[in-house]
Amino acid sequence: MAELETALGVLKETIFPGRCLLCGGWLLLASDHSLPVCDTCCGKLFTLAEPRCTKCGVELISENGTCLRCRTADYMFDSNMSVFAYTGEAKRLLVSLKFEQRRRLAPFFAAYVARLLEVSGWKGAVVPVPPRPDRWMPDAAELVARSLERYHGVFVLRTLLRTEGVQQKSLDYEQRKENLKGQIYLSPRSRQGREQRAGSAHDAVPRQAVLLDDVFTTGATLDACARTLRAAGCIEVNAVTLVMEE
Repeated sequence: MAELETALGVLKETIFPGRCLLCGGWLLLASDHSLPVCDTCCGKLFTLAEPRCTKCGVELISENGTCLRCRTADYMFDSNMSVFAYTGEAKRLLVSLKFEQRRRLAPFFAAYVARLLEVSGWKGAVVPVPPRPDRWMPDAAELVARSLERYHGVFVLRTLLRTEGVQQKSLDYEQRKENLKGQIYLSPRSRQGREQRAGSAHDAVPRQAVLLDDVFTTGATLDACARTLRAAGCIEVNAVTLVMEE
């Protein structure tokens, strides 16, 4: 029953533009009917600003170059950039995408991610962080990845998979890191490509990769994904996340 209600909600969201998810105003006169956010509210959203930590991408207040967390964390990814802070309107929109299946928000977030990719100059395929295997609907990272492919011509490789594990919400960085050991692994196609010579048609492990996830909390998930990619031969791993939880 829950699956049917979610499917009907997705259908309704696709056909009827409805009201802005933030202010409640009608979207019939909006410049882009495909997005459930009006032009005025879009103008009130602010991305994270410089200076940022060169490792995790959090906004710096008094630190120089690297935040206090990253001075002790042994992250295996090179750098992360988040689009928004996980607060206010940005948090409301991500919650709507993740838990209410407001799929028209995927192109909204994808546009910001595409800009970050262009500004960063990072090379390589975008690799979505794999969802928990008990999900029956695409998660936020996958929905945004599809929009990157469709609207921005970004090359996406679904190289990683994930096993079932303990929920991470109540865990700190070290606990999350321990919990994730062995959970992130290469897809069968990627393992096959690893056994082929580099550059073959079956080679699905990129030399350079940009991980894509929804929320940066402690960095443990990105770290686990980066470790798996590096063990498979990837030499550069960066990351883009939709929001930064501070």
